Parts: sequence; C-alpha cells; structure tokens
Amino acid sequence: MGRKPRSIRSKIILVLLVPVVALTALWVLDVHASFADAAALRDTDHTQDNVSQPCDKMVAALQAERSLSVEVLAVAAGDVGALRTQRAATDAAVAEFRDLSRRYRGSGISGDITRSRIADMLAARDSLTLLRTQVDAGSITRAVAVSGYNGIIGSAFSVSTAAAVSSDPLVERVMRTSVAMRRAGELLHQEDALLTGVTAAGRFDAGERRQLSEIVGALRFQIPVAGSTLPAPDQAAFKSMLSGPNFVALRTAEDRIIRDEGLGGPVATTRAEWKATFIPAVRQLYDFLANGYGKAAEFADAERDRILTRFGVSGLLGLIAILASLVLSIRVGGSVVRRLSVLRTAANELAHRRLPEMVMRVRAGEQIDTDRDPLRLSLGDDEIADVGAALSEVQQSAIDSAAGEAALRYDMNKALVNIARRNQTLVDRQLQALARTPAGDATAERATARAEQLAVQMRRHAEHLVILAGSARSRRGFGPEPLARVITRAAGEVEHAERIELGPLTDAEVPEPAVTDLGHLLAELLENGTTFSPPDTPVRVSAQRVPDGVTIEIEDQGLGMSRSVLDETNRRLAEPQEFDPAKSARLGLFVVGFLAAQWGIGVVLRPSPRRGVIATVTLPSELAVPVAAPVTAPGGGARRSNAAKLVGMVAQGRRGTAEQSAVPRHAAGDSQDR
Repeated sequence: MGRKPRSIRSKIILVLLVPVVALTALWVLDVHASFADAAALRDTDHTQDNVSQPCDKMVAALQAERSLSVEVLAVAAGDVGALRTQRAATDAAVAEFRDLSRRYRGSGISGDITRSRIADMLAARDSLTLLRTQVDAGSITRAVAVSGYNGIIGSAFSVSTAAAVSSDPLVERVMRTSVAMRRAGELLHQEDALLTGVTAAGRFDAGERRQLSEIVGALRFQIPVAGSTLPAPDQAAFKSMLSGPNFVALRTAEDRIIRDEGLGGPVATTRAEWKATFIPAVRQLYDFLANGYGKAAEFADAERDRILTRFGVSGLLGLIAILASLVLSIRVGGSVVRRLSVLRTAANELAHRRLPEMVMRVRAGEQIDTDRDPLRLSLGDDEIADVGAALSEVQQSAIDSAAGEAALRYDMNKALVNIARRNQTLVDRQLQALARTPAGDATAERATARAEQLAVQMRRHAEHLVILAGSARSRRGFGPEPLARVITRAAGEVEHAERIELGPLTDAEVPEPAVTDLGHLLAELLENGTTFSPPDTPVRVSAQRVPDGVTIEIEDQGLGMSRSVLDETNRRLAEPQEFDPAKSARLGLFVVGFLAAQWGIGVVLRPSPRRGVIATVTLPSELAVPVAAPVTAPGGGARRSNAAKLVGMVAQGRRGTAEQSAVPRHAAGDSQDR
C-alpha cells in the first residue's frame, strides 16, 4: 500500500517549521544549561552547610581526640576524663555530620562520588570504636594510635575533596584550595599528636622520630603548595604569615627536636614549650582559612548572578527571535500556501470547467473574447504570479487552437457537403436517365435494375459525408410513411437485397422528418448483415411493438463478434464520439450511432443463436405511430423472391428482378471490421 503523497501545504509548513523548531530547541537547551549552572552554584551554599562545614567540625573533634588518646597512652595517669569528654564531642560531631549529609542533593558523577565518600566515612565508625577499645586497654603504641586516627581523618578529607566540585572553575578553585590548606593543617595536628605523646613520656619510642621527620617534611612542602593556588592578594598574605614569627618559631622548634639524636633519652623540649609554639601557629593558619568557604560562597553568588543576568538578556532575545521567526514563518508560509491554493483552484477550474466550456463554445461556432472574460489571478509579482500568467496564456492558446480547429472543421465540413451535394446530384441524374431507358430487352432491363441499385447505394454512401459534416440531408419524402415501406426501401439499397427475408412487420407509421434517416440507419445495418455473412445465408428482418415503441431485429448467420469487440461496439453505438478519420474503416457504425443518438433510437448488438449477430433497433413511440392494418411478410419458400421483387419496386418505380450476385463481398476474418 503506497504512502499518500504530501501536499505542497504540508511541505511548505515543514520547511518553515524546521528552523523554528531547531531555534526553539537551541533556546531550550541554553535555558536549561543556564538554570542548571545557576542551580549548581546555588547548591554550593547547600553543600557547605550540609557537608563541608560539618565534615570540618568532625575532623577537628577527631584531631583533638587523637591528641588526648596519645597522651593517655604516654602516661598511665593521663587525663582519662578529658578523653571521655572529647569522645562524646566527637560522637556528637559524627552524628551531626550523618544527619546533615543526608540532605545533600548533588547530581551527576560528582554527586555520586560525594555520596560514596560519605558512606565510607560513616562506615569508619567501626574502626574508630575498635581504636578506642585498644587505647583504653593500652594494647597499641602511640605511633599505631596516631596512624589509626590518621586513616579515619583521611576518609573525612576525601568527603571534603569530593564536595569541592563546582560548575564554576573559580568557585571550585577556592574550595579545593581551602581543602588543601586544611590537609596541610592536618599535618600540623599529626605533629602535635605525636609530640604530645613524646613530651608526656619524655622520650621517643621506636619509629616516632622517623615518623616526626616525615610529617615535618610533608608539612614544609604542602603548606606553600596549598597556598600557591590562592588569588594574588590572598597569596601575598599567606606568604607573609608563613614568614611571620609564629611559623618561624615552629620551624625552629621542629629542627631542634629532630636534631636530638639520643634514642630513649630526654626530649629537647617540654610539653608546655611545644604547646606554646604550636598553638599560635595553628590558630593563625585556621584564622586565615576561616573565610575560605565564605569567599567561595561570595564567588558562587556573583557567578550565579552573572549567569542569571546573561540568561535574562540572551533568553529574552532568544524568545523574541523565536516569536519573530514564528510570526514571519506563519505570514510567509500562509501567503505562499494561500496563493498556491488560489493557483491550484484556478488551474483545476481552467482544466475541468472553464477551458472545456470555452472549447465547446468555440467548436459550436460562438466567438469567445478572452479579453472580456480573462483568467484574473491576484498572485503578486513573484514566480507564483508568473505561473498564473502562464495559465492565462495557456487559456488563450487553447482558445486560439480550438478556434483554428473549429474553422478548419467548418471549412472541411463545407467541402464535404459540397462534394456530397455534387455526387448526389449526379446520382439523381443517373437514376433519372436509367428510369427513361426503354423496356423490351430482358437483359437490358436486368442491367438497368443493377445499375439503379448501385446508384442508390452510391447516393447513400454520398450521404455519409453530409451526415459527417452535420448538415441537413437533402432527400425528403412527401409525408409520413409506413414502417414496412421504410424497411423495404432500406433493403432495396443493399447490394445483395435478394438475401434479405422480411418477417412479421408491425403496423406503424414513421413521421416525415425521420423517414430518410431511419432508412439510412436500417440500410447500414442490413448491408453489414449481408456483407459479413456467407452468400448462401439469409438476413432476417422483423418488427414488433413493445411497450415503449417498436423493436426491429436484423439477424444474420455470419462470422459473429467476440465478446470484447461486441461490448466495445455497443459502447460506441450508445455513446458516439466525434468522428475520427483514423477509424474510417468503421464509418457505417459511426453513422448508425450518430443517427441513433440524434433521434433517440436504441441500437444494440448481441450474439445470435445461429452464430451470427442480431442488431436490435428500438424506435421510441413518437417515431413509430400505430396505424390500423398490419403488414406481414410473404411466407414459405417464396419469401426470398418476394423480397427481391419488393426491392425492384422500390428502385424508382421500375419493375424487375434483382440480379443474383455470384459471390457476395464479405470478410473472411473477424467481424471486427463491421
């Protein structure tokens, strides 16, 4: 099943709609991206409040617990009460982190990573419980305790690092710098935890000096690197802080402690001295970091405002462009579609109504003034208007061609009528001359009768030209005639009239105007019957009355016609077309159809039971007026000779017998040539 073709309207709408849809799609994508960026920046504050800051608070609690745990491991009489208080604070910080982190609403890959890191951090509580049990039992060394807390705090920092992702590069840079510096601060707290235990015990255990050296080396490397990503003004302040007295004193104390090589001997500093050096430095560092998240939030707010401003401008301009494109597309497309619809309507009207009517009027002889009745189309001044103008030219060309054809047809018809009139005049003169031939010689009389019969046929064939030309026939009777006389006269005009057998003929009268044309019609059908049947077979004619008039049947025993040819012939007889000179071989049937249509006579061919064809001629009641006495055909074996005598009587009143033809002219093939 084929797909229904699209109309020009749908194609134009599609062509105009595609750019508008594409522009709308791009605008929607830009709006979505702008809103997504603004929403992501808005979520920066949300992430800080629910992830970053609670995580930092939890890290600070773990760092304080780590120092107190190491101090308890270093001195048997350590402050256990302070440790328990700090553990409660740590648990509160972990619980707060757990509750707030559930509100985290980050999306995408970074959001999934952050949630995974949060889950890892909360799962580390089991290791924290185990670590506390070991500290309380004194079953681990200070170095192992420090490493255990370092791992838990590292999980917390992985959460901060994952949560530092932002859609704005500047915001993400500030967040990551803040996390990196807090990691450097974690190294300070690791150093404090280690030295708290050492100063409390008064000596280094195995591995603690090396661990201290590693922490100090990492600290001196990571703190400057972490500050290198700060903005220029903040970076200068950061460098000034590192070169200030607090960090100089810290580095001096670290160097002095590391240079003490006596393993197991006294430490080069006391706990009070170390705390006096450590606390100012770490406070100064965290004071510097205190506004890090605030700056990130400020940057995020500024970027969000910039995005919203850009969206307000570009989104509004984009919406205006879409609306303008839509309005322009509707106006242009509607104009083109309307004008094409007008053009299509005009073309259909021209092809199916206007032009055929004008051509018929021209062929009927009417003068058409196309200037007074032009094809008016208001289509503008573009290519569509050019097509409309071409339609007007087509109309004018068709009218001119039809007028030329009509003039040529009129001249040809005049020539045909002139030739036919001349032939009819000569034939009539020949018949008059034959009628004056003296009687006496039987052979001469037969020759004269034969010549008269041929002359009558010649006159009938000459009338074909008059009929084709549509002119009035010149022969007229002297009033209405009986149907039997019309049939017998038509039989007398056939070459092999002696083969025609007259059956029962109903009594009817044919009006004077139809006498000649009806006789012509019947003569053509009778001649077909004798021509296309064997010479030794009769052609039977009968007429009987029916409710709507009189039916005349002409039956031959000839070659017959195939069903397809019979149907085609009946169609041509029922609906005669204009005469086509290329089909002049079937001139007789065209004349029959033309006369039948002119007088409302029905002519139908059907197969005969005797292998031939039966032509049924149905005369309407106005062409077959009933009269008193019916006429019947002679019966018995004398039917054929009586018909021949009747033909002779009809031939201009001369008596005689028709000459027997040796071999009648008929076709040996298909009767399609009738």
